[in-house]
Amino acid sequence: MTRTHATPHPPGTPDPLGGLMRPLPERTVPAVLARGAARRPDKAAVETETGTHTYRSLYEDARRVAAGLAALGVGAGDTVALMLGNTAEHVLTWFGASCRNAAEVPLNTSFTPTQLAYVLAHSAARVAVVDAEYLPLFAELTTAIPALETLVVCGEGAADIPGAPWRTVPFATLLSHAPAQPSPVGPGDTLGILYTSGTTGMPKGVVVSQAQTYGRMWPGGPGTPTADDRTLVVLPLYHVIGQCRGLYNTLIAGGTAVLRPKFSASRFWDTCRAQRITFAPLVGVMVSYLLARPQGADDRDHPVRHIALGTTSPELDRFRERFGVPRLSVSYGLTEAGGVLVGEAETAGCGRLRPDFDALLVDENDLPVAPGEVGELLLRSREPWGTMTGYHKMPAETAARWRNLWLHTGDLMWRRDDGTYMFSGRRSERIRVRGENVSPSEVERELAAHPAVAECTVLGVPADGADAAVGEQEVMAALVAAPGHTVDLPALVAHLERSLPPFAVPRYFRLYDRLPRTDATHRVRRSAIAAEPRTTAWDRRAPDGPRARATR
Repeated sequence: MTRTHATPHPPGTPDPLGGLMRPLPERTVPAVLARGAARRPDKAAVETETGTHTYRSLYEDARRVAAGLAALGVGAGDTVALMLGNTAEHVLTWFGASCRNAAEVPLNTSFTPTQLAYVLAHSAARVAVVDAEYLPLFAELTTAIPALETLVVCGEGAADIPGAPWRTVPFATLLSHAPAQPSPVGPGDTLGILYTSGTTGMPKGVVVSQAQTYGRMWPGGPGTPTADDRTLVVLPLYHVIGQCRGLYNTLIAGGTAVLRPKFSASRFWDTCRAQRITFAPLVGVMVSYLLARPQGADDRDHPVRHIALGTTSPELDRFRERFGVPRLSVSYGLTEAGGVLVGEAETAGCGRLRPDFDALLVDENDLPVAPGEVGELLLRSREPWGTMTGYHKMPAETAARWRNLWLHTGDLMWRRDDGTYMFSGRRSERIRVRGENVSPSEVERELAAHPAVAECTVLGVPADGADAAVGEQEVMAALVAAPGHTVDLPALVAHLERSLPPFAVPRYFRLYDRLPRTDATHRVRRSAIAAEPRTTAWDRRAPDGPRARATR
């Protein structure tokens, strides 16, 4: 077990948590906003493509939105759904809900109608705040989400949807109210329900507290911005890296968060130059995207001094040499606990354990493995409210994740002598694709719905190529054709693209006469499928590969 000193630290000694881990009662959104407004009222807090909020105006407008939500009937403990891009409206809705002590439910903008309907019903959100571009998606669900009472629309197109049981109002209605005093908010109060795909069924709602969200990416620790930084936020705000390491950590530190709609490899460095960016949180695969761009004389002509990676990349040395970024850091985390391993970036390591967490590496019986051996990473916070409080309305899944008083990550690692944790694979069936979790059973359900598929299984295989980020995977599907049917794989991909988010559509397909199974239990031997040469699978990115069709 790894044990290190946690707060409070002895007087006169350096703070092991970096100085920004405030006392627990101060780890709330209203406290952060009030502190920023008092200390640096006229400094730019959030800049978007439509304007700038100072720390004073951010706090004021968040309280206006809180008053507007109250007028819509939102009270303490209620949920507010957000389907928004990286905009000021997204920031104000999140913070306004917290000032009302309501819980945000950030929606992945890649959700299918089925997933969206499930999350809205499961979270019991009566108010949803959405960008106008997602109105057609909601128009498909007029009979599927009867609990929704009000749709707040950002941008043009706030007209009522024919046949919808909810009312539609523009976002300006929320801002038209006088600023309200924040409701009492404690560190253990629910800040949000973050829906993420697991190994089975529809997305699970991870219930996160105010204090967990504050400390999720260790403000003040390695891999975080400072008060002098201008942070570029291109990862979506429904993703914990964009939300916490990018936006929230910057505001906690007193810096300026510059929001842009999405990551663009072709525009990244130009944006950094134009916006005077000094800090940027990215994920490992983005290193490869930037390296793939043509070299230029101005590759090192930029103000960026620190890039924090959510996953590492084997291309780090080439990236350092080409772009000259002085500092690269890396972290490992999960929605249920946050970024718990942090350190200077290297091509394979995941970082070292934070001082406010304990960790164990265990075998399949939860018994500690010997030093240097591979085991599943288990975690436990040394402070209250350091991890999720549970899965929303899923007590059995919560107990399974928390068995034997430890949070089970499902990830296999081993620990070097210097304390660095090294990723070695996954014990769970969860598939990690470009920072998103994919549920195998959800993909299997859509595959099985196709009439040409008799049997199927879905698994994760390591992402290939020298530029693949450590720990990242691709989705592989193994299929058996139904009797008398032909599996047309390009057509099957088109079928899946209509019902799954883009990141969940399998890249690889392997066709069998019968799936390999164990003799005793007849379970599918996923390891045997994964062990076969990748070249024998059909790759949808190379559609002329082997066996595009199969008949049984």
